[in-house]
Amino acid sequence: MEQLERSLELVHESLEDGDFRGAISRAAGLPWHKLDREQMSHLMDALISAAANLSDGSGEELQAYELAVLIGDTLAQQSGVYRPAVELRVNAALFNQGVVLAQLGRTEEAIIVYDRLVQRIGGARDLGLRENAVRALFNKGASLASLNRLEEAIAAYDELVGRFEADPEPSLNEAVGKALINKGIALAELNRLNEAIAVLDDVVERWGNSANARLRRRASRALLNKASALIQLDHRQLALAAYEEILQRFGDDPEPSLRDAVSMARLGKDTLESQLN
Repeated sequence: MEQLERSLELVHESLEDGDFRGAISRAAGLPWHKLDREQMSHLMDALISAAANLSDGSGEELQAYELAVLIGDTLAQQSGVYRPAVELRVNAALFNQGVVLAQLGRTEEAIIVYDRLVQRIGGARDLGLRENAVRALFNKGASLASLNRLEEAIAAYDELVGRFEADPEPSLNEAVGKALINKGIALAELNRLNEAIAVLDDVVERWGNSANARLRRRASRALLNKASALIQLDHRQLALAAYEEILQRFGDDPEPSLRDAVSMARLGKDTLESQLN
């Protein structure tokens, strides 16, 4: 037992010394199933921290996240453990693993990890778990779109919207807005422009007058994308109207993040008007 405790101390010492690869290697060599609950919890946190600090897309980083999930799952099965707290850390490890895989171009594997995460969370009430599900579904949709699997990407965005559009949490509202815009873009890429415009109109209707600046920014981006779709359909007068709506809604908005959309709308309107005259 003393040797096991010393091995665990070496993991933490490596972490404190900034030797993240060494910390992961030492943790992987531990018979962690022999640890008590508190020790397992500390080891899981050490692995997640080492992987996040390593952040190099290496096999060690991915190994650390996977081992953290295994330890967390074992820990959650034991009595006397506050499971939501463990699940949050396990899900963070899974999400980070998916992000790393996507960054490495291992997109199919990333999608599998995002699916694992969403299935684990189910209908959880904890806000942190709901946020993890939203991020996983959004990244799954983006990953599928990057593979040009646009119909599947749309289905992922639809699942996100269906599960969380009624959630009152502002951060989840914003994610729903992002998902709808990405759905609109995917529909446009499939040349389903009228469907894309309907989705973008939905974004504007939901959040065009929101008190949340980030949601208003989503609405402004939706209108810009709507104008582009209308131009592709050769409905230039309607595209002008979309640009004008941006200027009317957001031209005097004090939010700095909306200035780019306003500038782009003004430029787009001027360009279209010169073409029509």
